[in-house]
Amino acid sequence: MAFTSSVATAVAHPLAVVPEAERVTGPSTGVVVAPTSNAGVLAVRSLGSQPLGGDFSALKGRVLRLREITIAPGGHIGLHRHDSRPGVAYLLEGRLTERRGPSYSPVVLKAGEAAFETTGVSHWWRNETSQPARALVVDIVEESTP
Repeated sequence: MAFTSSVATAVAHPLAVVPEAERVTGPSTGVVVAPTSNAGVLAVRSLGSQPLGGDFSALKGRVLRLREITIAPGGHIGLHRHDSRPGVAYLLEGRLTERRGPSYSPVVLKAGEAAFETTGVSHWWRNETSQPARALVVDIVEESTP
């Protein structure tokens, strides 16, 4: 099977990470308040996408997307809820702390580890180290998603 790469040409924001419709207001966990926006996102690089409709008729209009995301020390991806957007984040370098509902207890992801995200997952990420963190993120999105 041949891989067909397509790179989005129209991007709502060059460092868009999460669809605006998935953002939610942050819960207060007593110790940590969830950020509601992104900060310290150094790069979001599109590495390509593969249309899925030809292989799975139920996925017509959806693509498997691959991106590389770099987050600065102290940076974060704000709280969001996945809505029909399953994905996997694989950490290439550095460390990221994920807080996932309903308990929002911190889980540290290190280089070589992956986090799987399904519909209904509410979470946010923070780089709590002094080094940038770089991850490969694979997800299934609508074809028009940047």
